[in-house]
Amino acid sequence: MTKLKICYFPGRESSYSRTRVILKGMKDAGVEVLDCSYPERKFFRYIAGFWKFLLYKGKSDIVFIGFFGHFIMPVVKLFTGKKIIFDAFVSVYQTMVFDRKVFRPGTFPARLARLIDRVSCRLADAVILDTDQHIEYFVREYNLKRDRFYRIPASADDSVMFPRPGTDDGDFTVHFHGEFHPLHGVGYILEAAAMLPDVKFQIVGRRKDLLLCLKKGERLESKNVTFIPPVSYERLAGYMAGASVCLGIFGNTRKAGLVIPNKVYEALAMGKPVITADTQAARELLTDGENALLCGRADPKSLAEAIKKLKDDKHLRERIAENGQRIFKEKCSPLVIGRKISAIAERISRDITCGYSIRSF
Repeated sequence: MTKLKICYFPGRESSYSRTRVILKGMKDAGVEVLDCSYPERKFFRYIAGFWKFLLYKGKSDIVFIGFFGHFIMPVVKLFTGKKIIFDAFVSVYQTMVFDRKVFRPGTFPARLARLIDRVSCRLADAVILDTDQHIEYFVREYNLKRDRFYRIPASADDSVMFPRPGTDDGDFTVHFHGEFHPLHGVGYILEAAAMLPDVKFQIVGRRKDLLLCLKKGERLESKNVTFIPPVSYERLAGYMAGASVCLGIFGNTRKAGLVIPNKVYEALAMGKPVITADTQAARELLTDGENALLCGRADPKSLAEAIKKLKDDKHLRERIAENGQRIFKEKCSPLVIGRKISAIAERISRDITCGYSIRSF
C-alpha cells in the first residue's frame, strides 16, 4: 500500500512543544510529511506557512492543521478539497472565558471564541484532542458528532526528554515549569512549599506572569523556593534531571479537569516521579501510586502530603518513575502518536467526504 502524504500546517512555531511532537511522531512513524511549519513565533509565520501550503497541497493526500490552527481552518477549507485532520488541542472559548478569564461569558468576544471552536471542528474530517474528557466537552458544548473525534495525548519530544544523570547535591528538589495560568495552580504549589521548609522548590517561568496569576494575599516569597527565568526546551530537561520530583497542574478551573498537560508527559519521559491533580482526565492515563501520585485539586495540604510521601519513600519514587516511563513509551511516545495519526489519515481517506463546507455557515 502506498503511504499517504500529509501536508502539515500548524498554527504555532516549529519549536512549540505540540508542533515538535506531532512532527517528530509522524516522521518517526515513517509518514511522508510536507512541512508548512515555521521557526519563529511572529505574525508573518501564517503568510510563510500558507505559501508553503499552496505549494504542497496538490502533492498531498491529507491536510493536517496543527495547533493553534483554529483561525487557519476556514481559509484552508476554501483552498483545498482534501480531507482535513484538525488538532484542536484546546478550546479557544473555554481557555479565554473560563480558564484565563480574558472575556466574560455572554459578551461578543466570548461568543466569537465559541463560534471559532465550533466552525473549525465542523470543517474538519477528523478532530484530535488529548483526553476523552476533553472530547466529551467539545461534543456536548458545540453539538458535534462524537465519531469525528480521536484521542491523541500531548506527549513530549523524547529526543530531548529522556532519563539522564542529575545533579545530586543531597537535597530533595521539587520541580515545576509553566506559564502560570490559573490552570496550573502555582499559588497552591507556593502554599505547599511553605508547609515543607526542608524541601527545595524550583519554579521555571516568567516571574511577572506569576505575580499576575496569584490571588491577593497569596504568598510569593519563601526561602526554599528558587525562581528561574524561562529556558530553552533542552535546558529545561537539564533542570528536570536535577529534580527529585516533578509537578503537573493543581488549578480548579474547568480546563484543569479536561487535560493532562505537557509537563506531566515530559516528567514521564524523563523517568521522573510526577505529582498532579486527581481528575478524570488524569486517570485516563495515570494510576495513583503506580505511575504517579494524584492529589486534591486546589489543595496545598494534599500536595504537600504527596511530596512528603515521595520524599520519605525512595522505593516508591523509583517505582513510580519506572512505571511512568514505561507507560509513556507504551502509550504516549511520539512514535505511538505518529502511528495513530497515520491510522487516522488512512481511515478518513477511505471515508465519504466531510459533510460540512464553508457554505454551511
